[in-house]
Amino acid sequence: MLKRKSLFILVVISLLVSSCIPKRKLIYLHDQKEKEERNEYVNVRPEKTIQPFDNIYIKVSSIDEKVNSVFSESGRSSSESNINLLSYTVSQSGYIDFPFVGEIYVKDQTLQQAQQKIEDKVGEFLNNISITVKFVNNTVSVLGEVKRPGEYPFYRDQITILQAISYGGGFTDYGDKERVLLIREAENKINYYYLDLTRKDIVASEHYYIIPNDVLVVRPINQKFRNLSLVNWPLFLTTVTTGATLYLLFRNN
Repeated sequence: MLKRKSLFILVVISLLVSSCIPKRKLIYLHDQKEKEERNEYVNVRPEKTIQPFDNIYIKVSSIDEKVNSVFSESGRSSSESNINLLSYTVSQSGYIDFPFVGEIYVKDQTLQQAQQKIEDKVGEFLNNISITVKFVNNTVSVLGEVKRPGEYPFYRDQITILQAISYGGGFTDYGDKERVLLIREAENKINYYYLDLTRKDIVASEHYYIIPNDVLVVRPINQKFRNLSLVNWPLFLTTVTTGATLYLLFRNN
């Protein structure tokens, strides 16, 4: 009887221990071992280039009021006050179709390069103009074990993976910080990357910066499934205890 009781206690302790979440899985950016400790990392932030299906906002300014009236936002649509509705979508082949000029190739160009190219093209027809080019409709999708899964807009050309996770409200208690999945499309290919956000040197990773249309998937840690399986354990233990008590009572009688 004593051996059975000891075995029962050992099983319960094992289940409790297995359901505990290790501290290292709960903390961002772990400190390394003392000999490897670093507090400064270098990450040359890549400059986003224009890709097919990007949306770019283009504004033409001029000292000539007639030119302004042709290219002004109100001239295109008096009801369109949202900058997103005044953008140009880059075609799959890398062109935008600009009024009075025609197609302009902008694929793989930075905003500054595209700005200069568009200004040169429009300058063939108009004098004293200035061009403004911006990215619009930038979004990142954050899914899985975050508090607010969804698609979130951002208004910079790039954000960090930590900023993207924060849009989703951060990890839930069961979010696996060691294997966050980044899904990124480039050159008509879908690429998968696994990122460890518990590592301090993640800030030096080439994937630390998120670009528009990236998707982040936070997977659950194994403890979630163990805890789910333990939901009915109180009832199970009560049943076992009751059964054991009844067995001993009848046996003694």
